[in-house]
Amino acid sequence: MAVAQANEKGGGVEIAEPPKGLAILSMIGPGIVWAGLAIGGGELVLIPRVGSVYGMMFLWMPLLAITLKYFMLNEIGRWSVATGTSIFDGLAMIPGPRKWLSWVLLIVSVYLGAVHIGGLVSMIGIIAHTMFQVFTPFVWSVIIMVSFVAMSWTNRYSILEKVLMVVVGLLTVSAVIICLAYFPPLKDLVEGFMFQIPSATPDWAVTNYKISKSPMVEILPAMAFAGCGAVNSLWYSDWALSKGLGLGRHFDGLENTAVTYQDLKNLDRPAVGRIKGWIRVMFNDALWGANFLTLVVTFSYLVLAVVILHPLKEAPGGMKFITTLSQTFTQTLGPWANWLYLAGAFGVIYSTMATIYDGYARTINKLILICAPNWEGYRKLTPIWRYRMWFLYGTCANFFLVYIFNAVPVNFLQAAAWVEGTFLLPVVAFAIAYLTAKKLPSLYSASTRDLIKPNPVFTIGTITAGVFYIVLIGVLLTQ
Repeated sequence: MAVAQANEKGGGVEIAEPPKGLAILSMIGPGIVWAGLAIGGGELVLIPRVGSVYGMMFLWMPLLAITLKYFMLNEIGRWSVATGTSIFDGLAMIPGPRKWLSWVLLIVSVYLGAVHIGGLVSMIGIIAHTMFQVFTPFVWSVIIMVSFVAMSWTNRYSILEKVLMVVVGLLTVSAVIICLAYFPPLKDLVEGFMFQIPSATPDWAVTNYKISKSPMVEILPAMAFAGCGAVNSLWYSDWALSKGLGLGRHFDGLENTAVTYQDLKNLDRPAVGRIKGWIRVMFNDALWGANFLTLVVTFSYLVLAVVILHPLKEAPGGMKFITTLSQTFTQTLGPWANWLYLAGAFGVIYSTMATIYDGYARTINKLILICAPNWEGYRKLTPIWRYRMWFLYGTCANFFLVYIFNAVPVNFLQAAAWVEGTFLLPVVAFAIAYLTAKKLPSLYSASTRDLIKPNPVFTIGTITAGVFYIVLIGVLLTQ
């Protein structure tokens, strides 16, 4: 079924007819990008690490966190589909000191642009060294950083991306198949959904892997990246805009939209009805492309860690984390599967690096424009060079971090997760709930805002996502 081609105007703004039925599947894309980003950090490393330590009782936590983040993701997409603007523009309107949340996000993004990418860069260096022991992990990290920047700068990444998608797909499908083959007994699965929180860390994990005796110190960072963290989830907004969902067709691809908030006031009910149809399209993209896919992959990696690594009393960590994780394949398929796992892990991390580099460069640039609108010297730079400047910042910062600290991937990812996914996530979740439930409807006329206001289920779900992390933080403070 083809997507309707008719473009109709309601109040002077062209709004395409949204696809219906099976044609909606052709618009799925931003959610898959979000899932790919999620798989690259938390799902591949941090969550299996925690599962290998605490076993089946940890199973419910990341799955519930990812499910709750769906509501938050849906509301992020709702804002952009219904306004044609980035969620960062909306968050600048949150009540309180002028643009306070934008300043917080800017500071956090500058920090994460170094630390988060640093964890991935060091990780891929170790993977490359494990595959080909020609150079040290640090030298491999530098080579891969340079190659990535060169391909992105010359727009040659698209060909490699297709190859990487194949190896990522092989890793994911293999993990799911192995998980099905080693599917735990039903009684064990029931234990995994009893909503238990570990009260102590096993002695072997404390002694051999220097894991904290307080379980939540290890669990919270992993939970922060269950799905995506607070800042990373906000990028779904730009992906939905770039896909052209709803009013996103008026977005220039980098910074601006041709739609004004006054235009929204002038839209008639048929036009807003079409926007509501596009929100339904986005709903399916977030549900199937992002949430369902991430849940399946997370469940598979986690079960393999629980079933295989937990009995062996091995936790992925340090410079040997990748060989520990690869045992989830080699213990079941044989030694040859080590290469399958390494190639797939390389593809996952390299693809994630593409998203991370791009995401932080766009985010930092956008937030500077919001926080310092009168900075003429910065605005004189062309959009592409503003983007490239922050792209290079991430590269240089990572070079020095990996060199100076001899970066251990797990440590860097946890350092990023503590800031982005734990303490910041509740703030972002509550802000998004307010933005779509209160601010968004007020941008439309009184005669149309009923069509655009979210169902209370989504508002409550988004608030619950924030409360969930507050509860986990509370458990940490009481342990």
